[in-house]
Amino acid sequence: MNFVSHVLRSWRSLRASEVGVFASAALLFAAIDLTSLLELRVGDQLPQVLARHISLPLVSCAVLLLCWLPAARSSPVHPRRRWRLVAATAAGSVLAMAVIYPLASALPWPSLCDIYAQTHGKPRCMMFRPTAVIGDTLWVFMPALMIVGVLEFRSLRRRQDQAAQDLLREHSQLRRHALAARLAALQAQVDPALLFDALVSVEQAYSRQDPDASARLERLIRHLRVALPRLRDAGATLGGEAELIASYLDLLRDLGGTPPAFECELGARGATPLPPMLLLPLVQRAVRLGHPQRCWLSADGRITLSFDQEGLCSDDADLASLHERLAVLGAKLLCHSGGGRTEFILELPS
Repeated sequence: MNFVSHVLRSWRSLRASEVGVFASAALLFAAIDLTSLLELRVGDQLPQVLARHISLPLVSCAVLLLCWLPAARSSPVHPRRRWRLVAATAAGSVLAMAVIYPLASALPWPSLCDIYAQTHGKPRCMMFRPTAVIGDTLWVFMPALMIVGVLEFRSLRRRQDQAAQDLLREHSQLRRHALAARLAALQAQVDPALLFDALVSVEQAYSRQDPDASARLERLIRHLRVALPRLRDAGATLGGEAELIASYLDLLRDLGGTPPAFECELGARGATPLPPMLLLPLVQRAVRLGHPQRCWLSADGRITLSFDQEGLCSDDADLASLHERLAVLGAKLLCHSGGGRTEFILELPS
């Protein structure tokens, strides 16, 4: 029962391209037989001769196609798949002859052999003889086996290409997951030196009874709450990254630095999903390389981080690492510098 259902499913899965291959082969063999027309004069019998010599190869290839399909639709990794294909081709060749011989005898249309025999006073062709049957079966089997081999080779190539595409897709997904894990780890990191300096600064402020000590402690706690996040989170938001930048700059200011004033204009785009640790490294890099006085973050379809200082587009290890992360994410980072200003434009995939 399983075999019958498999055969029926394989016949229902017949593709137009497969029909085209077998039909083309049938017409090719018909054309080979009809080359004898160049030497014989068939007169008014030409339509009947053409119909006979085209219909018989088509029927033969149809039988071969029906026998080949169940073997072709069997498991592509079965160790005996090749033998199944050979056996199906042999069985198709035998069945084709079992159909062709009675059909050829029943057809009223003459063959080229019949016309030649009639012209030369010889007996009618297509008489059943064992040697003729064996020869015709081999004549069908050998070309059919070559056609099946070509189809199997194409199918194998398609499977290999598909496996390669699946492997590349899986590799890309693994890279994305690995990058997400790295970014989450980076998001959770706090610079130990910065944290130590901030704690010492708060302690010293309390020791000298600085009225700003409590506010410094609050800012440190705020930074820790933002920068020690959400390891369980799959990602971040644009608003959360803006808050991280603001708390980081406030902490630098408490440590006696002169970080840039931070302005943020996000509007309703604050909830936009954003991979973590893409913007803060740009701010840290700008503070390290120069002394910008102002920093702007805006979002209007693209995310723009600007500084009031030129010359921050030069390549270095930090910027190269950021470009590498963005390439895996399918995003782009553009940098424009001029007119006393540097703009980093982040384009995320839609």
